[in-house]
Amino acid sequence: MPQSAPHVLNSPLQNALDHHMAGRWVQAESLYRELLAINPDDADALCLCGVLAQQRGQHEDALALMRRALAVQPDNASIAHTLANTLRELEQFPESAELYARAVRLAPHNLAAWFNYAAVLQLLQRFPEAIDCYSQILLVDNQLAQAHNDMGAALIATQQYDRAAVYIDQALALRPDYAEAHNNRGVIYRSQQQLDEAVACYQRALRCKSDYGRALFNLATIHYGRKEYDLAVPLYQQFLAPDPMQYEAQQNLACILREQGKLDEAQRHQNIAYQVKPVFIYTAEAPRKTVLVLWTAGAGNVPIRHLFPADTYTRVCCVVEYMSEAQMRQLPTFDLVFNAIGDRDAVDAAEPAVKRLQSLCNKPWMNTLNAVRNTARDHIRALFSSIPNAVCSPTLRSPTADFKQAVLTAPELRFPIIVRPCESHGGEHLVKLDTPEDLQALTLINVPVYYASNYMDYLSADGYFRKYRMLFVNRVAFPYHLAIGQQWIVHYQTADMESVEWKLREERAYLENPRAVLGQAAMDALEHIGRTMDLDYCGIDFSQLADGRILVFEANATMLVHDEERSSVLAHKNPYVQKILDAFTRHVDRLTAANG
Repeated sequence: MPQSAPHVLNSPLQNALDHHMAGRWVQAESLYRELLAINPDDADALCLCGVLAQQRGQHEDALALMRRALAVQPDNASIAHTLANTLRELEQFPESAELYARAVRLAPHNLAAWFNYAAVLQLLQRFPEAIDCYSQILLVDNQLAQAHNDMGAALIATQQYDRAAVYIDQALALRPDYAEAHNNRGVIYRSQQQLDEAVACYQRALRCKSDYGRALFNLATIHYGRKEYDLAVPLYQQFLAPDPMQYEAQQNLACILREQGKLDEAQRHQNIAYQVKPVFIYTAEAPRKTVLVLWTAGAGNVPIRHLFPADTYTRVCCVVEYMSEAQMRQLPTFDLVFNAIGDRDAVDAAEPAVKRLQSLCNKPWMNTLNAVRNTARDHIRALFSSIPNAVCSPTLRSPTADFKQAVLTAPELRFPIIVRPCESHGGEHLVKLDTPEDLQALTLINVPVYYASNYMDYLSADGYFRKYRMLFVNRVAFPYHLAIGQQWIVHYQTADMESVEWKLREERAYLENPRAVLGQAAMDALEHIGRTMDLDYCGIDFSQLADGRILVFEANATMLVHDEERSSVLAHKNPYVQKILDAFTRHVDRLTAANG
């Protein structure tokens, strides 16, 4: 059926249109051509003939006919709208947006044109203009649930969540069974870390529309984040059933299966995800720089969200081992390369592709692969061996199949030991084994490599364990946080830091003056460690032994930096976080200025 057909007045054209709409395309085209033989400047016949050509897949002919029609009648809003729709279908979005703008200027009450214009603006990430479009629609009709919902979605895209909630709630008041609006309400709740409320919204969306893809994906992703894999997997599978090429779901399924030790299945889903799309471009509204970010398909990538904020950096993110040389040559122009492959166990698979990219690139480079390789858990003891007052436990790296025997025969290992699989972070699958019998009873997950280290007791005199984090930007040390807990494995999220005032006071003292808290010798050791790692961005987790020495837990580039909610009791960290981010920005600016 013709899309946005022009207003038809004369009966011969109406006869042709009747054939067209009934699917009798041969007769319709014959009649259109007869009309054009009589009058080559019949704009309606030109436009409808173009619509028919587009329906037949004759895209160049379609555009030529519609452009001729618009040249004849440049102020015909219907023809401008029809040509804009065709360009949008062909993914020629910038020109499509220009023509939608003309259509709504000529016919400001044409709500379909306004909706289409806004949709294309959002595809172009021109969100403020899209928001203006929805405002115009609501001026014409304030009772359109779709307009309220779509306005909310555009505001969500610009992280204006409180404003978005007002419009989404109005959409639901007008239409309680609106699946898309329930889903968008869930997105808002999730942005506010109200995950139970988000889950309830996604479930309501699915009750309204059981096959609604975005709600399936969003609900699955919350379960994935909570490690509720039995709930996440069937939702991802349902989401993928109509279109297996949805790379984000394939990627998340691969991560779940890898976590469960199902490596072959994980690899299959990973291949689908990244063979479809190895390059992801996130365009900033007002970019100050464009950065090429190198990722690996496995775990161990550096979190970049706060290092390169989405509003000021355009990020071209590549899963590098899946890129061909042709794709590397076709990358958009960028100012800087940031190697976000931060885990030694992810380096080998990515290295050949990274070297190919390096041979094609003359831009500044942050975090070389060789420096990352040197931060392997089994290398840092040798790497820091010459640093006074730095202590690293001996660490064994072994293929999983030989791991237990390798531990028992390693001369430097003694029980109790700490055991973890490769590419694990945040304490995942980390265990302390007190005896050889505990080792034999341990069920190893299906990963290529395991690590074992001697456990070194770091309990403080007051009965608490302390884990400090220091981040390094261009080899300069910045304090990031201190976690204090009663278990040997200390993580900030589980150490009950937020509710204990003396812990917060101690953390504030560390952030304000780490040299005073740790002592000169310890700070000298930490600063020496930062220079020795020789990375543009990295960090260290450590404790301090009773004799003042630094006990290194891990030192690598995968450390997360982020600010806290301003209303949080942890907001005292934000000025110190900002110092880190400001130093990182200055370092980026220096590197790119030197290259410019």
